[in-house]
Amino acid sequence: MTPEEKYELFEKFCSNELSINEKARLNKLIEDDDVVRQELNVYKELYAHLDTNFNSKKEEEALKTNLKKIGDNYFAKMPKGKVIKEKIEKKIHKETTKKSKVIKLPAWSYAVAASVAIIFGVYFFSQSGPKYNDFASIPELSITERGDAKEIVKNAENAFNSKNYVVAEKYLSELISRDENNTEYQFYYGISLVEQDKYVEASQVFKSLQNGNSVYKHKAVWFEALNQLKQKKYDQCAELLKILPAEAEDYNQAQKLLKKIQ
Repeated sequence: MTPEEKYELFEKFCSNELSINEKARLNKLIEDDDVVRQELNVYKELYAHLDTNFNSKKEEEALKTNLKKIGDNYFAKMPKGKVIKEKIEKKIHKETTKKSKVIKLPAWSYAVAASVAIIFGVYFFSQSGPKYNDFASIPELSITERGDAKEIVKNAENAFNSKNYVVAEKYLSELISRDENNTEYQFYYGISLVEQDKYVEASQVFKSLQNGNSVYKHKAVWFEALNQLKQKKYDQCAELLKILPAEAEDYNQAQKLLKKIQ
């Protein structure tokens, strides 16, 4: 598959225009290649950010500054790179002169931006702010009580600790079905959901633990705050951080994060 074909699939995915066959093709690409999955995440981020209203000169200049950060040298190495960069800038300027108009950049501009962002490892177009990965420290799963589910426990541990959260979710779910009151299973199950961007399901798990009295009560608050942070829901994240008590293990980290988002 050529880069152009891949980005065309990304574009259709973001625009909800994928056919059944194209959807199956994209799903297979994501399953087979972690890099493609990361590229799609970057593409979605850029798509969401660029497809917003830019109604002020300040916002236009900010976006142009971000384009400048990408570097003229990089564009110079690309076929027609200078022309592409100028087209993006002209498109932004043209659209910001129209009140209440939404920027609709062509698909190629997203592809260029996504390629550059992936290479540099930075979302130049995204708003600055704390990131989930900057604060999320995933604890190792080590279940002491194995019982008659020894093999399932072993599989859950291996999958979780190797960051294979799809498989970890499966085994942890099975363990919970055998022992629904086991808060350890629930906590790590919640983390496996967050790591897969299953935000709503993760919230349900963490809120249940937060309302209980287990040793994971405060940890659940912290990871639910991180769950909100990953979605860039800063207000919800801040409210959770404020209720974390000083005796909580993650209190200091919570205060650092709170300062960054307030």
